Amino acid sequence: MSNPELVTTIISIVLSIISAALGYLSKRNAKAKKYYESYLKVETRIKELCIIAEANYKKGDQKKKYVIANISIYLKENNINLPEEVINKIIESVISISKNINAEGQSRT
Repeated sequence: MSNPELVTTIISIVLSIISAALGYLSKRNAKAKKYYESYLKVETRIKELCIIAEANYKKGDQKKKYVIANISIYLKENNINLPEEVINKIIESVISISKNINAEGQSRT
């Protein structure tokens, strides 16, 4: 192989590798963006369900069961796939915030 052919081959290989790497990174970024958007939708829906559960149930376990059952339906209907641990963390976070707000409201009265 002559020098120009060798240089052209090397440049082609390098550009192919860079192109493949950029394609991989853009695909990963798109997946991360989709995951984040799904997370936000689910978090919003869980907040709504917690408000409904708070209004309709007295016991904490009943409220949580209501939220879990309805969020499962929401996930299936919207073809969203989030790990169960993530769902539970969101629910626990919303419950914790709600308890803090309720405790502050009761201490002011």
